[in-house]
Amino acid sequence: MPAARARWISAANWLCHGILAVGLVAPSMTYVPRLGGATDVARAAGLIPAPATYSVLSGIVSLLENGDVLIGCVLLVFSVVFPISKLVVVRLALGGAGAGAVAPRLLKATALASKYSMTDVFVIALLVVASRTMPGGSRIELEWGIFAFCAAALLSTGLTSSVRKEAAGVGAGDAG
Repeated sequence: MPAARARWISAANWLCHGILAVGLVAPSMTYVPRLGGATDVARAAGLIPAPATYSVLSGIVSLLENGDVLIGCVLLVFSVVFPISKLVVVRLALGGAGAGAVAPRLLKATALASKYSMTDVFVIALLVVASRTMPGGSRIELEWGIFAFCAAALLSTGLTSSVRKEAAGVGAGDAG
């Protein structure tokens, strides 16, 4: 891989790490409970809670604390562990490419990561769809953190693809 291209991909990878970190802790969604036409009266009487804002991480913690362990763990794996792991694999593959050799295991891991690259965005899409069917007009409002999270997912997909293409080119060049 040419040194200039490797530096560009490396910088984009570090940027993606930062955007992902922000996307995980920034306000991502606000749950606004409603009770139809009686919302104001019910809220004044304390029958419905005030709106609550969650980041991706605080939402997962809330699920785990409230006994929704299965869905909390699934979200933890696909929204936190998997995206971070994918970026680490790309970082390691870049390190190998900078040294002139990309380990075949890293290439396989990168290929595996790219197969599931949009799972984290899919989880967010499910939340948005689910919010459309809440009773009483309750809704989920998306906050700016979710856009940072999705941007990190899209950028990491592009990075994974770039590293795979570069590695495939290196392997093809070595064979010829």
